[in-house]
Amino acid sequence: MAHSIKSSFYWLKRFFFNYVWIGIALLLVSIILDLDNPSATRTYAYSILIKGIEAVGLSVLIAAIFSFASGTSEFIEKIRGLLEDIIVRRNFLANIDPDGKKEALKALIQPSASEINKYPNIGDYYGYFINKTLEIAKKSVRSNYQVISRAYFDSAKGKIAVEGIYSYRLFPSSDGFNDITVGFEDADSGCAYVSVSDPNGERKTFETPALSEHNEGGDISRRATLAIKEFGDRKSHLDVELKVTEFGSDHWSLVQFKALQPTDGFKFHMRCEGDVEIREHAIFVVGAKYYLTLPEGNKSITVACNQWINEGSGLCVLVSIPQTSAKASEG
Repeated sequence: MAHSIKSSFYWLKRFFFNYVWIGIALLLVSIILDLDNPSATRTYAYSILIKGIEAVGLSVLIAAIFSFASGTSEFIEKIRGLLEDIIVRRNFLANIDPDGKKEALKALIQPSASEINKYPNIGDYYGYFINKTLEIAKKSVRSNYQVISRAYFDSAKGKIAVEGIYSYRLFPSSDGFNDITVGFEDADSGCAYVSVSDPNGERKTFETPALSEHNEGGDISRRATLAIKEFGDRKSHLDVELKVTEFGSDHWSLVQFKALQPTDGFKFHMRCEGDVEIREHAIFVVGAKYYLTLPEGNKSITVACNQWINEGSGLCVLVSIPQTSAKASEG
């Protein structure tokens, strides 16, 4: 108890028995002089003297209080934290606008003089990737993308069919959730449903979306665009699932998966039924590790990646029926 009182007295003494009293004294002197000599009777020089004493006293008082505050451990820790955020962690960069971030990145990522001498347009290459990186805020990104499918021979259509269930978690862009687009190149393929669920368990289902023809420079496809922006308003994410069936040729089919949006990890699994077998496969993933499982017998394939993949990444798998089995099926 005695130590606490002694410590408090020390800080009070340190605070009051220094420049604080000088500041207060100067303010009192200016007040006394102002009251003793009304402004109507005093000279111009005398008024300047009073105002000067008042300003000096106020400045000394404020400086003393600030000096006391700056000596406390709380103040020092606060300033230290601010300096760490700015100099070490550079957290201030996270709070600037997109244009400011772009300029900051351009200032940090600059080609060296030797690089410019070798190839003058290398700066455009850096700028391209800076723009691509910052554009992610304008896109709905996906995570935990899974494709579970089976390939079989559809005797009714006389073609190989691939039935797949696609599921992923969708996150909003800076403008909310973008529309979901489902499309096919042939007339037989279609989508059975698209279901969208929010974090509260509410679900919106699009049963057999109507596909309309699109012609892009001679490339004809059938597409359906599903608006989910209103359903996902103020939601942190949406879980999407869709079931599609795609048809190939009479005895073969090329199954493709392509990331149309930035995606945080994916898993692709397909099994073959009947005489259908996996003939060839190709994986197009750059800058990320993936794992391929292809058991003997060529009846199933699994590709898993637990890292971010860019737009355009994906894979393709060629499935077919051996010629002898295909002729037997035709017969």
